[in-house]
Amino acid sequence: MISVTLAWIAEKVDGRLVGEDKTINKVSTDTRDDLAGALFIALKGPNFDAHRFTEQARQGGAQALLVEKPQQTELSQIVVEDTRYALGLLGAAVKAEVAPKTVAITGSNGKTTVKEMLSSILSLKASTLATAGNFNNDIGVPLTLLRLEEHHQYAVIELGANHPGEIGYTTNLTKPDVAILNNVSAAHVEGFGSVHGVARAKTEIFRGLGCQGVAITPLESEYSSSWESVCANYRWQTFGLLEEADVYATDITLNEEGQPTFKLHVNGEAETVTLQLSGHHNVLNALSAAAAAYQLGISVEDIVRGLNQVTPAKGRLTTLKVSEHLRIIDDTYNASVASTKAALDLLGSYSGYRIFVLGDMGELGADARAYHEEIGEHAIGTGIDNLYSLGVLSQSASEVFNGHGGKHFSQLDALVQAILHRLTEQQGTQPVTVLVKGSRSAHMERVVAALQSAVASHSSIGDKHAC
Repeated sequence: MISVTLAWIAEKVDGRLVGEDKTINKVSTDTRDDLAGALFIALKGPNFDAHRFTEQARQGGAQALLVEKPQQTELSQIVVEDTRYALGLLGAAVKAEVAPKTVAITGSNGKTTVKEMLSSILSLKASTLATAGNFNNDIGVPLTLLRLEEHHQYAVIELGANHPGEIGYTTNLTKPDVAILNNVSAAHVEGFGSVHGVARAKTEIFRGLGCQGVAITPLESEYSSSWESVCANYRWQTFGLLEEADVYATDITLNEEGQPTFKLHVNGEAETVTLQLSGHHNVLNALSAAAAAYQLGISVEDIVRGLNQVTPAKGRLTTLKVSEHLRIIDDTYNASVASTKAALDLLGSYSGYRIFVLGDMGELGADARAYHEEIGEHAIGTGIDNLYSLGVLSQSASEVFNGHGGKHFSQLDALVQAILHRLTEQQGTQPVTVLVKGSRSAHMERVVAALQSAVASHSSIGDKHAC
């Protein structure tokens, strides 16, 4: 964070400074952080009130407090009506002070991948700040903006939401130069009522654009016609697999690991991209990032360099080579209907014996079981060998797959034993790929860990002659 005075902060957040004015360059909302010299912001929520921990913050080294009611402490304090709202104001003020060229990204799927791709490209040219982890909500976005420092020339900010109005709020804090709506599908439907509700909410991202701002959307979407009117006041750019798009791809091929090579077309130029990320869907993510980078003045050659060097993040279609003939595809970070179908398509492209392990997909609303059944139908079309489910809703997928090698499990140990049985059956005959996916709330990473541990303890499965 940039160095600012408490008086400056008080002015920006419409607060009242009580005590000595000081200079700070660190903000925190968590007493578990290193609070030495920090301004501690006491947030409140339905089930918590950080005002209870202001003394703990002082003991941890905090230099000042931002609170809704004055505290009995010798620390300097800024008193405001709403600390959550003040956090947003402060994040916006720091962003305005540093004034980096900024890209905001939203969408049902691929936000983090596009963020990583774009950050990789922009970092080739200048210092770039990007959202860390899943800090993409009304608290995470301002905390990300507060990480900006004077040397940052670019910022890549991910905007997520689980209810209407959230993206409208965070985009107005971010004030992007370029806004990407990556896609719309059945994700977080519970908070929006329908996929159409999701689509409406995602367009809120364009509210933060200025009159010279650039709006980027996918060409091949059922919502394209409605986006045309929404984006009429901005420079509108599209990406896709059709030549009608402003940025498009041709000559797409996948290697044996499912990693795409394609020809990137931008404004009459064409260059070859070879991604280290698996899945045909990542071509579209790359096009989205390329469109934004080009609008910021990055050359096509540098765009290609940046895309080519992006590697998979943990839990996002990460390939784990357990043995010579066994690989696990760890896609446990999160799951929506579209991302699960994309992962299944990747699994279907592999040779050998293929097992899909599915946990519950969360926040799908009243039609959740129907969406899981849809996954079962899609899995049948990919030609995979087994669909094993773990959880509650996911049982609907394995029931549809029943007769094709589907089975539901209520216990992790039983699931792992079933997979080990399949591995033993295929021993020495063909390679085996196990894809594990589910929403974050399903904690499917425990399946990956348990399977790795089980295979390691069965030397007859884990050695180079196995599977």
